[in-house]
Amino acid sequence: MAYTPHKWSDGELITAERLNALENGAAEPGPAGPKGDKGDPGAAGAKGDKGDPGAAGPKGDKGDPGATGPKGDPGAKGATGPAGKGVKSLSLTTNGEGKVTGGTLTFSDDTTAPVTVTTS
Repeated sequence: MAYTPHKWSDGELITAERLNALENGAAEPGPAGPKGDKGDPGAAGAKGDKGDPGAAGPKGDKGDPGATGPKGDPGAKGATGPAGKGVKSLSLTTNGEGKVTGGTLTFSDDTTAPVTVTTS
């Protein structure tokens, strides 16, 4: 709460209430003043002593890796997988303009599969 000064007049009675208001107003901080100019930098302090790093501890011994174990026997041969298919031929179909429109793929076991052609 901001202090409001009292305008005193000659002959006015000084009361406890007026004195307490004055005391309370004096206890309130006033508004902050403008910031002052920056002062000159002081002298650099003395450099401190370097601390003692302490002695290094002894290096530990490397443990014994142990002997290499014997090589194991090879595993049993797995079953032979089914024979794969190879491509025996590819026959392409063209339209009247010479554009490829499809075809037939013939595998090594003489089965066939259609070939679909798409254009983007």
